[in-house]
Amino acid sequence: MIPTASQKWLALICMRCPRCCDGSIYAHGMTMNERCPVCNMRFEREPGYFMGALYISYALAIVVLLLFMWLGTLILPDVDLGWIVLICAACFVPFVPVVTRYARVIWIHFDRWAWPSRPEDGD
Repeated sequence: MIPTASQKWLALICMRCPRCCDGSIYAHGMTMNERCPVCNMRFEREPGYFMGALYISYALAIVVLLLFMWLGTLILPDVDLGWIVLICAACFVPFVPVVTRYARVIWIHFDRWAWPSRPEDGD
């Protein structure tokens, strides 16, 4: 059965496989499953596959940091912008693993949408 668009979006948010929308991409923490536990789709297509996820991670980090800085200037209007930037950077550190995980998931979903399957994937 082919997943609907809403199932695909839910799978992206819940970090699930883009093909079956059921299998977990991550085993635990930052450890990824090599293949989907449900449909056996390989997540990393080739060496260096997640280089594209770096661009997504950078964009997500910029959005989160700009949001933190905007909130910082609203909450602390009299504090120098340089200090707010340092405070925001320090507050962002715990979010780095989450941003990294979501960047990889977004990359997998985008890649499978743009290039659904290739013979060398072993799918």
